[in-house]
Amino acid sequence: MITYTWNISQLDCAPSENGLTNIVKVIHWGLTGVDENGISASMSNSYPLSSPSPEGFADYSTLTKETVISWLENNLDVGYIKSRLSNEIASQYNPPITSLPLPWENVSSEPTLEEKIADGYNPDARDGDGDGIVQEGTKWERPVGTEL
Repeated sequence: MITYTWNISQLDCAPSENGLTNIVKVIHWGLTGVDENGISASMSNSYPLSSPSPEGFADYSTLTKETVISWLENNLDVGYIKSRLSNEIASQYNPPITSLPLPWENVSSEPTLEEKIADGYNPDARDGDGDGIVQEGTKWERPVGTEL
């Protein structure tokens, strides 16, 4: 199950128009969906509003987040937006496309045993002084029993 949360980040207003003041002209919004495992997806945009009639005008000082969200929900295709967020969350579990390393390039940074030996590694090294360290003083220094 996905829980959706609206965020209203900004309201752009016209100072005055047709005798009205502080008229909301643009709503900057975001919608985030989070599933039960905490995987989330978000979408944000802005929505322009048409000029209100004096009868339908809500004074800026009386606006609530719920009122502004209702404007969005009455004008946006919320079902489509939620569907996109749901698909984005699902794709995080099972990505439809992934980038793999090129098969002809050696992606391993681990040198082969032959390369290690050529670089001074001795796979048969013994602890000569009994201090528990083999190949002491080299870049291959390691505790006894460690295999590289």
